[in-house]
Amino acid sequence: MEPKRLISAIGIFITTVTAIILFIIEYDRVRDYFFPTGFEGISLPFFILSILSIGLLIFYITYRFFYLEKEKHRKTKIELKNTNQLLLDSEKLRLMDFVTGIPNEQKFQMDLENRPKELFHLILIDLDDFGAINKKQGFQKGDQIIRTIAQDLFYKMRRDEEIYKRDYKLEESFVKRVYRKYTGGDEFIFLIKGDQYEAVGFLTRIQKQLRELTSDLQIDFDYEIKFHAAIVSLYPNDTYSQAIDKLQRAFVQATEEKDGLRVFWNKTVEKEFSEKFGFIYDNAKKEFKIKNEA
Repeated sequence: MEPKRLISAIGIFITTVTAIILFIIEYDRVRDYFFPTGFEGISLPFFILSILSIGLLIFYITYRFFYLEKEKHRKTKIELKNTNQLLLDSEKLRLMDFVTGIPNEQKFQMDLENRPKELFHLILIDLDDFGAINKKQGFQKGDQIIRTIAQDLFYKMRRDEEIYKRDYKLEESFVKRVYRKYTGGDEFIFLIKGDQYEAVGFLTRIQKQLRELTSDLQIDFDYEIKFHAAIVSLYPNDTYSQAIDKLQRAFVQATEEKDGLRVFWNKTVEKEFSEKFGFIYDNAKKEFKIKNEA
């Protein structure tokens, strides 16, 4: 029993016992008050029985009223809780990509606008030739694979690392819209707290992770997960529109060449960290072909 209920029960018991004792002690006075002319037919046992009967009746009526109100209040609390849960679930769905199950671009915008006023870096990656999977194995298989990739990346994010799925674009082809409810997408945005070398090291880790994941995707033809990528600084005063514009312009730089893996980052900033963290950039250059900043 809950402490509050136990205290209430003890209080009711003590009050009831006290009342009975007082009625017994003051029996004569109470009888004379209600029957001043005298009424010998009211004996002490009958008097006590009458008092107990009336008390039980009052207790039943009061308890019944209290129970009904409590039950009504309980149902209201349950309904309110369910409503709040539905609102939370609706908000989660609104901020979640429906194919991959990871945060979407709306969540990215929200997090970016509410981020701490510190230095962050943005990374945009676009998987190369992912459309070949859709063409050769179907859009359903493509969705399954992109979901596996997204979930693998999502669950391996570390502290101060966030991943978001870019919004899907509606296919211009009417046939594709008919045969596939949602068009696929193969672009991800990462929000990394810290300096550029941390973002470069993160992207190198992601490339190795995706290469290891390729063998688990059950693709029916020779395919290796590769991507173009861009890394840009996100300063405390940068807005969402400024960040996206900066990221897209940098990504254009990364896609100018057509062979191998291409990643763009600011070479001027790299020189600032070359003495202490040059090994991170060297490891990245072994994984990617780097497009020099224009």
